[in-house]
Amino acid sequence: MIFYHLDIKMNRVMNSAESLARKKIVILYFALTGIAFGVSLVLCIVGVLNGGITEIGRHVALRVVFPSLVNLISSIIAKYVNNSLRFDNDFKCSACSYTLATIGGSIAFWNGYYASLWVLPILAVMFCSIFRDMHLLFKVTIYSIILVGVSAFFTMLQYPENYRYYMESMVIVMIVLASASLISRNIIIYNKEMQNIVYDAREKQDTYKFKLETDQLTFLHTRPYAQEKADLFLLSASPEHPVSLAVVDLDFFKKVNDTYGHKNGDVVLWKFGDTVNKNMIDNLVVGRYGGEEFIFAFDGGNGQDHIDYMNSLLEKFRSVKYKFTDQSITFSCGIVTTTFPTTFSEAFSYADMGVYKSKENGRNQVTAYIMPKQDQG
Repeated sequence: MIFYHLDIKMNRVMNSAESLARKKIVILYFALTGIAFGVSLVLCIVGVLNGGITEIGRHVALRVVFPSLVNLISSIIAKYVNNSLRFDNDFKCSACSYTLATIGGSIAFWNGYYASLWVLPILAVMFCSIFRDMHLLFKVTIYSIILVGVSAFFTMLQYPENYRYYMESMVIVMIVLASASLISRNIIIYNKEMQNIVYDAREKQDTYKFKLETDQLTFLHTRPYAQEKADLFLLSASPEHPVSLAVVDLDFFKKVNDTYGHKNGDVVLWKFGDTVNKNMIDNLVVGRYGGEEFIFAFDGGNGQDHIDYMNSLLEKFRSVKYKFTDQSITFSCGIVTTTFPTTFSEAFSYADMGVYKSKENGRNQVTAYIMPKQDQG
């Protein structure tokens, strides 16, 4: 159960990181759209001034307006998908990656005579490494290759006299794109390995922590953990915040071990822990103090409710059935309530006194005390 919750927590952390990356990259898309529009417009103006562009209207439409619209629409779609609750995390990552490739491909396609712009879809391939998704990387790589190929093909049709140059440029860009894909793949593998290392470390840490804080037979807390918590509770006691400490000792437990064996004695201890865990309430810490002795620390609430809880627990525990005997097994309990700060040792002495009083009176009962003021703090 601990590992299951840890896995969920890790996934939430990673999804949160991806969500933050997507939000930042969507902002970048709009910036790239604006930059591409400005660069295309400047190139158009330079071309007009140099006399290289004769059909100004057509050039502005194809080289400036249309690619800018494609980029703007792609960015708007990416923002919508990223902000929508209708799509899952994987779909949002795919939308962001394809949008970046589309923006790069659009700039490369409509300004294909600048072969250096063909490398822009590579940004999308590198970007995929953030999302740790091999399938997405493969699909975006293929998509980027198609965009570069289409850009090169139409450019070679428009400028056949430079066919050899553009062909060589395309081959070089394809090689760089494939290299970028391999680098991204290795980054994804590395990130996943590092994530597994962190996961394993946290898993081991939680395992050790669980073993240190939890008694492996009763699945109640260990003595150090329960005693530390009880001490903190008791030191914070006040008239508005009463704290109770109860001590429980299973009746005739040694006789159970001697008569039925230690294995069945362990069954009794497990049954007691199971009964407590099934009836656990808020602001209660229970620990195995040693052998068949247990401590209950109640933080706040009503002192009488604490006493009622112990009586209810006694009734439920003595109704537990065992395969090795038809007899009921009970416990003797002492409980003390304080409305002033006190230490664990002081409260324990009163609760332990209550245990002995219960045993003197026939066991199978709860004896309660209110700590005298002169013994508190």
